[in-house]
Amino acid sequence: MKLQGRSALVIGGAAGLGRAAAEACAQDGGKVMIADVDETGGVAVVAALRAQGGEAQFVRCDVTDEASTKAAVDATVKAFGKLDILVNSAGFRNDEAPGDWHSIVDLHLKGPYYACRHALPEMEKAGGGAIINIASVSGVTGGVATNADETAYSCSKHAVIGLTRTLALTYAKKNIRVNAVCPGYIRTAGTRRLHEAPDGGRELISETLRVPMNRWGEPHEIGKVVAFLASDDASFITGQPIIVDGGFMAR
Repeated sequence: MKLQGRSALVIGGAAGLGRAAAEACAQDGGKVMIADVDETGGVAVVAALRAQGGEAQFVRCDVTDEASTKAAVDATVKAFGKLDILVNSAGFRNDEAPGDWHSIVDLHLKGPYYACRHALPEMEKAGGGAIINIASVSGVTGGVATNADETAYSCSKHAVIGLTRTLALTYAKKNIRVNAVCPGYIRTAGTRRLHEAPDGGRELISETLRVPMNRWGEPHEIGKVVAFLASDDASFITGQPIIVDGGFMAR
């Protein structure tokens, strides 16, 4: 119960990696506020966490809207008395249009910035905290894009790592740690079209990408890293992009 007595705001917690992070934090004793535009999914996650003995609530949050994001921070403080942990994990679901350059940057860069901007003063009041931004291996390496809009995802994830490092340096003496998790190919709704191929995505992983561990990652493998970074076990880790990719970037 390494997060006992701590409160976490998980933006994008209704599904995928955000849900996995929320589950891991709750399993370690944290109180969790699920923030998402998906009310149905968010309420379902809260019910599941409560059924497992966790303490959780839901607040609707559109992270591309600064006022909505601030309201989610305020709701967390009101519900739990303080804010100790922020997880930024909002992203497009597989069944949504991917959007243009501006909408992608709004979601993946401006959103985390808004959340950090309003969470940091609350963490200072609490005497410290931990921020974990979900970036991507696309944030530490380049990739081939077929059009200009496709560059937005990688560019925004690179920028999230820059935001992470800048805030880590700025708030290091205030007992606030800021890190990024960079997932590789994880089996989520966002990658469904890849891992639900006739071969289960085996050719992509084994032959095209040649992932050394020769398998897809699972959401809980990201969630556990998030919970670790939120805990005192990571007390001397800040400003780092933690790559979790089955060895893919080791080549």
